[in-house]
Amino acid sequence: MGVEFKNGVIKDGGRVIGNVKNDVIREGSSSSPGSGRVIGNVKGGVVRRGSSSSAGSGSTVGKTRDYSIKGANYVDEAIAVACYHFLIRRIF
Repeated sequence: MGVEFKNGVIKDGGRVIGNVKNDVIREGSSSSPGSGRVIGNVKGGVVRRGSSSSAGSGSTVGKTRDYSIKGANYVDEAIAVACYHFLIRRIF
């Protein structure tokens, strides 16, 4: 099956692994964007680790360019970072 990103929800092999809503990245098995445990966020090109649902809060992990995926230049920064976290290497 593979990886799928649709309507803010990231699936791997048909199983929901996380979601993105309002630049906040969440981990969990719910197919509703905005539900699950907050693990980080992206604001102004800066990636932050934290449990607040407010983008821009938390401790800085790096810049969005540090977590790029080849061929995914067209996607939103928060989505690209979430995909990197869930599919390549955990950063939060």
